[in-house]
Amino acid sequence: MFWWKWMASVSWAIIAAGAAMVFLPEAAAGSISQLLYFVPDRFSEFDEQAARYIRFAHSVVGAVMAGWGVSFLGLLYGPFRNGSRNGWITLAASVTVWFGLDTTVSILLGFWQNAVLNFIIADLYAIPLAATYRWFFRK
Repeated sequence: MFWWKWMASVSWAIIAAGAAMVFLPEAAAGSISQLLYFVPDRFSEFDEQAARYIRFAHSVVGAVMAGWGVSFLGLLYGPFRNGSRNGWITLAASVTVWFGLDTTVSILLGFWQNAVLNFIIADLYAIPLAATYRWFFRK
């Protein structure tokens, strides 16, 4: 139950972060700018069209994050909590696919800071998934 609560809490945090990217775009842009450029207002240096696109992209990413978090909660409150291997596998596969794609593109495009953040977030799921593996896959 500890690990389930841990992952549910992380999922709620992802939903909140995603919603903040949609509903508090200036604060989210400042945080992302700080992460990527080590300056909280780097995006203000871009022209208006670029700034609008960045806001759009951040909002779309935030909406996807919130949806991803809701999907995780659905897995956690349903199949995972009920002991279904499919719940564990789906959660692990989702984290693996996100982590692999996001981290690869982050590194290829030179945004290593995002890759570091990905490692932290992935570990917040990988640790409890590893801890619960034996319970889901006992014979």
